[in-house]
Amino acid sequence: MSYRWIIVSAILLMALLVQMPVVLNADLSCLLTEGEKVLDGGKLGVDVFELNPPLSVYLYMPALQLARITGIAPEIIVIILVMIEIVAALVIIDRAAAAAKLEADERSITACVLAFLFAIFPSAVFGQREHIAVIAMTPFVAIAAIRWRGFAPGPVAILAGLGAGLGMSLKPYLTLVVGLPIILCVLRQRSIRPLFTPEACAAAAVVIGYGAVLAIFFPAYLLTFAPMVTAAYVPLRMDFGDLLFFPAVMLVASVGLVRLLAPQDFKWEGGATPWLAAAVGGAASFIIQGKGWTYTAFALCMFASAAPLLQARTKTLRLPFMICALAAIVCIGSRLSLQVRPFPPLEGRILALAKHPRLITIGDHVALGHPLVRQINATWAGNTCGQALAAGSMLQQKRSQLPEGERAKLDGIINFERRLLLADLRAGRPNVILVDTYLLSSMPFDWLAWANSDPDLKAELSRYREVEDADGRVRILVDPSGSE
Repeated sequence: MSYRWIIVSAILLMALLVQMPVVLNADLSCLLTEGEKVLDGGKLGVDVFELNPPLSVYLYMPALQLARITGIAPEIIVIILVMIEIVAALVIIDRAAAAAKLEADERSITACVLAFLFAIFPSAVFGQREHIAVIAMTPFVAIAAIRWRGFAPGPVAILAGLGAGLGMSLKPYLTLVVGLPIILCVLRQRSIRPLFTPEACAAAAVVIGYGAVLAIFFPAYLLTFAPMVTAAYVPLRMDFGDLLFFPAVMLVASVGLVRLLAPQDFKWEGGATPWLAAAVGGAASFIIQGKGWTYTAFALCMFASAAPLLQARTKTLRLPFMICALAAIVCIGSRLSLQVRPFPPLEGRILALAKHPRLITIGDHVALGHPLVRQINATWAGNTCGQALAAGSMLQQKRSQLPEGERAKLDGIINFERRLLLADLRAGRPNVILVDTYLLSSMPFDWLAWANSDPDLKAELSRYREVEDADGRVRILVDPSGSE
């Protein structure tokens, strides 16, 4: 085993130890819970409802199935499987570099830098869809960089294309991460041949195949639920000016570090160009999504960091670059490690109220119920993780003058969310209900009054009594007959 793989192994072991206590975030917890319901016989778009496309849930099915076989917590299995993905991506990149006859020094730097960026750099983003998608897409960008320099990556390029297809299927917003390097190659060569490389064709085949699977096996999601997501959830976004600042700083810093590290190669033909293009694609993805959440910036952060770091060579590495790069990595990593905790601690309160909690929430914030439900070993009594569609619909109705037809569509979505909540109360029989008091964490809102405005929901909720108002943010309802 060469020294670079020893270093990579040490990095991965360190990441394994760091991630085990912290990997369970709200989004991952929600997807694991929904996946368990699908494994128990539920069908996405019919019995289980997730804002993101079906692959988001099925992505974690191997971890859930292995957890049931082995008895190991699914969260730990997720970490292990992501580590395996990291190793696979690094091997593909190294094999492509070997086929291109790149120097051993460069291959070692590439393996170690990417191992760090894949395993330790993500921090709180580790294991989320964006993290998994970016790892899967990176070999494609690496091969684009190899071709950019006039080398051939060998047949392993097909595997890189399959990974890129998986990444785009997971997060269609990230298509520009692989698309911009290809477009640059087309412009540089003044030919469409880069569109038909083995890796590009493999990626396209995966995306087309996934689209066919959606159409055949998930028509309810495509025809019913997805249009509601598009109407109520997608329009929720930050102001463009607020979104633009962070990507601009990241890209300027990345270009500046490339200039500092390799001034002789700071040109159009330089090896950093495809990586910078991928970073621009990540910035575009962040802006297009418009939510401003940390994990949506991961592709930007990862490729903007990789572009200068991959230009390092042990013989020419200079102290100014090392200082600037370290400072930049610390700053970016601190952003990725931010985990906003919008709710007070609820674990002790709930366990004091019910020995075997069957939990549900009324509100739009996923973090109200997740990862709480998994941390206290409770049962999730719902088939969705929150009323985000209702929240988006109501916010649009409050903020804008809508045509009557559009308002009626949003009213229909709000009523749909009420029907889902009613079905969960009747079928899931929760003994603890957590009720948020804010709409999209931005304005006070009485979610309990929203639910009680429906006569059927009011009748179901009448058997619950409010026992606590946790720090003025969360109202806790308990079913006295089912609290044991």
